[in-house]
Amino acid sequence: MTIETDTTPTRNTAITVPPPPVVEHRSFIDGQWIEIEDSGRVLADPNTGEVRQATRKTGAADVERALAAAQSLHATARLEELGLTERIELLQQVAASLDARAEEIALQDSITSGVPLTTTRLIAATFGDRVRGAIKDAEELGESVTLNGADRPVRVLRKPLGPALIVGPWNAPTFTVSGKVAAAIAAGCPVLLKPSENSHAGTQLFAEIIADAMAARGYPQAAFQLIHGNSSVGSILTSDPRICALSFTGGGSAGRTVAQAAASNLAAMQMELGSNNPAIVLADADIPATAKSIVAGMTRLNGQWCEAPGKILVDETVHDDLVAAMATEVRTLKVGHALDESTQVGPLAFERHRDGLKSQVDRLVSLGGELVSGAELPDLGGWFLAPGFITGCRPEDAADELFGPLVTVHPFGTVDEALQHANVDETGLGAFVFGTDTDVALKVGGRIRAGEVRINGTFMSDLADESRQTFFGLSGIGGHASEYGVRFYLGDRVVGVDKTDIAL
Repeated sequence: MTIETDTTPTRNTAITVPPPPVVEHRSFIDGQWIEIEDSGRVLADPNTGEVRQATRKTGAADVERALAAAQSLHATARLEELGLTERIELLQQVAASLDARAEEIALQDSITSGVPLTTTRLIAATFGDRVRGAIKDAEELGESVTLNGADRPVRVLRKPLGPALIVGPWNAPTFTVSGKVAAAIAAGCPVLLKPSENSHAGTQLFAEIIADAMAARGYPQAAFQLIHGNSSVGSILTSDPRICALSFTGGGSAGRTVAQAAASNLAAMQMELGSNNPAIVLADADIPATAKSIVAGMTRLNGQWCEAPGKILVDETVHDDLVAAMATEVRTLKVGHALDESTQVGPLAFERHRDGLKSQVDRLVSLGGELVSGAELPDLGGWFLAPGFITGCRPEDAADELFGPLVTVHPFGTVDEALQHANVDETGLGAFVFGTDTDVALKVGGRIRAGEVRINGTFMSDLADESRQTFFGLSGIGGHASEYGVRFYLGDRVVGVDKTDIAL
């Protein structure tokens, strides 16, 4: 079916919150804030395209100094000797500071990612609790467990693996790293944090909070270090044999390169990569509610989140109805400046990403697809892209994740056919099923190879307090379960009195 679209720009320039000040890139190496060099690119306001600052990178000598400091601290066992109580008290101070500075970080995350401030505020409000969640996990694990009783004690000691590298993404920068850094600190690992060069500001403030808390408590200087830089800096870090644990969040191509480097040193790895998440719309789905939910999901964080719906597989008997309902939904969206309180969809994070998405759309259209959009775009000069969806192309041609406010829509004849298209290499993180018969929808959802399958919804929060997903296929290594929190950064060391009454 043909959908008429209207992409005429409108003069919508209202900003209800002033842009935040520029946050300076500084790396934190062995207890010192250092100035770092220009890496040859600029960071622009995604709303206007106006340059805000240059990207910067840490010099190779300072990267080496950070690695050496982390290794030296681990070798002294100083963080172990401080004990879990001292590490928890540090994190409690960090959590309180994150609560107090949530609005400041929300503003920076919005201006660097283009995500509406109304959304980054909600996310920033969770940062303190993410740190407190790591504290709870560490307390439950404890520092040791005694087996066999007093007559022949055998103790399982929880020991930090060693220097831990956390590589953050650009799309939800502070949210992603806050929980991971807290978990590694709670475990007693010296932490090296490398944020994305495309969205450093929120993580810079987060790092300053940690550094201030360490200074106030006389904490070991190399317990946490911040290392800014591009892929060349990342390559030095991820390939270094002193890194014992690596947590990476980012794209699939970069992730595979990082995994290969870290694997050569047998580092423990958690890798959360991309996924073109399928949604199966059954014949009995509530079409208006389904359309509303899919459009809401594909535009959260401007579609720049790894578990957003991507490939919509809809029963052929309701395909045209869903397309019409989705077209109505996308036209009602308010696209605007990320700091405008009324904005529902902001600009994409940077120009290269916006242009890459346009190229992906052009390719799908050249293969027979039709772009359906229509939301009005503000005349601000930034990296705006109208939310929409593409119909008419084959599911096989729409394998790649779009990672923006766009999805593809494909009819299917049978559920088995839909599952065949859902369970491909490019999926594995999340999935969705829509249908009014909940039992049937749950059964279909159980056949999708993905870590989290949502029925009749596209929200970002966990389905239940204790629900934690696994990363399937090419979507990553590990998951969000408790063993990938504090436990990920710990190894068990068994020390005990041996048996005397057996032959072997």
